Parts: sequence; C-alpha cells; structure tokens
Amino acid sequence: MHRRSLITGVAIALAAFGCSAAARHLFTAPTVAFRGVALESIGPFGGRVHVNLLVRNPNPYSLSTSAMTYELFVRDTVALARGADTLHRTVVGHDSLVVALPLDVSLRGLLVAGNAVVGYGMVPYRLVGDITAETPIGARKIPFDQKGEFAPVQVR
Repeated sequence: MHRRSLITGVAIALAAFGCSAAARHLFTAPTVAFRGVALESIGPFGGRVHVNLLVRNPNPYSLSTSAMTYELFVRDTVALARGADTLHRTVVGHDSLVVALPLDVSLRGLLVAGNAVVGYGMVPYRLVGDITAETPIGARKIPFDQKGEFAPVQVR
C-alpha cells in the first residue's frame, strides 16, 4: 500500500512538472516599455497626466489584458502617480499596442519632476507594476520594473 502511494505521488509530481514545463514553452511574457508622459491638467493640489506604455506580445496568439496596476516614481523614490486599469485590451500575436493610462499626480511629484528638468533637462523615472494577461493556458500576472529618463512633459 505504501509503495502504491509513493508511485502515485511521483506520478502526480511528474505530471505537474510536465505541465509547468509545457506552459513555459507555450507562453512568453509580454514586455512593457515606457513611451512618455503628457500633462493634461494642473491644479493647486496636483495634476493629471497620461502615461503611454508600449505592450509587446511575443507570442503567436492574441493576449487580452484584464488588469494593470502601475506606479510611476521620479528619481526612483518619489511617487509621482499610481493607478489601476481594468479595461480589456487585446494585443494580437507578434504585435504591440500603445496604452495611454490617465494618472492623477501629486503636487510633490510634480515639483520634484520640475526641479529635475530645471537642473538636468530630463526627468529620471522608475515604472513599477504588473499586467494580468488572459492566455490560452490561463491568467498570468506579468510584473515589470524599469528605469530611464524622459523629456519634460508636453501639455495637451
């Protein structure tokens, strides 16, 4: 009886390993790249910007986003804006899609960004978040974390 339980346990472990290995070969995580920010409005307590992200799908099949969470930092630590998006978007296979996300920004974040522009001409940023993608093999949460610089915001 103990031998049968051991064989059953090994068979289940092998099947689970085989499924996860197959999933790795069937799905490649999409990439997210920051494509700029545009200032929509500014007020006494902050403002509203649109952050543009490029989502690339390296898979041969379409992916649908069901949720996105994101946070934009200036100088790596000052939170400029954060948000969540639940719009369903589809990125066809081997293609990309620009996603414009409206974000409410803090006055402190705007001041730090403005000081960076005055002193350096560019705004150092860090974009952190995740995308929940609906795939043929189930929902996958894809984290992203990238740093770079962007030119001063353009007023819309």
